[in-house]
Amino acid sequence: MSRMVHFIPTTSRASAIDVANLFVTYVWKLHGLPSKTISDRGPQFNLAFLKQLYKRLDIKPSLSTAFRPQTDGLAERLNQVVEIYLRHYVAYKQDDWVGILPMAEFAYNNSVNASTNQTPFFACYGFHPRFSIGQQADESVPHADKRADQLKARMEELQSSVALANEKIKHYYDLKHRSPEDIKVGDKVWLDARNIKTERPVAKLSAKKIGPYKVLKREGTHAFKLDLPHTLKVHPVFHTSLVSLKREDPFGRDPPQPPAKVTPDGEEEYEVDRILDSRKCRNQVQYLVHWKGYGPESNTWEPLGHLDTAMGAV
Repeated sequence: MSRMVHFIPTTSRASAIDVANLFVTYVWKLHGLPSKTISDRGPQFNLAFLKQLYKRLDIKPSLSTAFRPQTDGLAERLNQVVEIYLRHYVAYKQDDWVGILPMAEFAYNNSVNASTNQTPFFACYGFHPRFSIGQQADESVPHADKRADQLKARMEELQSSVALANEKIKHYYDLKHRSPEDIKVGDKVWLDARNIKTERPVAKLSAKKIGPYKVLKREGTHAFKLDLPHTLKVHPVFHTSLVSLKREDPFGRDPPQPPAKVTPDGEEEYEVDRILDSRKCRNQVQYLVHWKGYGPESNTWEPLGHLDTAMGAV
């Protein structure tokens, strides 16, 4: 792979059609169609329009794992490079970042990549594009000379920042991607709760880890698919940095979650521990239920009709 990048300005409001048009405008005309793409789980990439378009163009879409902006390290590193560029060079009002992107892209693609030991330009085209500014100035056209000097200074700054950015990124990347714990399919793991939204009003007082949850599958080298309760409406694949192996407590202070009771009709029935809150939704009163033996991540809003066996708690 050449490691070539294209920094494309857009907004968070871009639709699936906008994304497709940006691809044609900035990428397809230079490289043709890819066989695979990697993107986050934004709504633009999950809509029927883009899925069908990818199908017709024979492109395999790959979505990142939950709460991680990548499925591999390449996307992560490139995202961080862009952020470093922008932090160093945007104005205080942050209204000039679009104008910086072309030179930032050129500087990155014309710098030696640590993985390939060559520049993306050379890997892709077999030569290095020329960028040189002479020393001869003309006092009769001062604005032209000023602009040329600005371009030279900006490019030197950007080229220097590429090396610094890559050093920083490699350091933090290596820290985040240490070999995961000895977690296997079937093990129970704790899930970092920092990205999980709950009904609790004060995030600082919420549980830092939730679970434990059973590992159903290993996804690649740095992600796991977990067996989540239906109340957690998130994608069940998580990066290894967000999970930790549950170790047995020799003092029994961490009992397993109890199984549901089975009614004579064959239906599962869970025991209410206490009612935490109430609200009105569509002219119906609902109660926030904490289920006995389960953590806060399993709390659910239930109508009164679902609490026949727990009227005392209501």
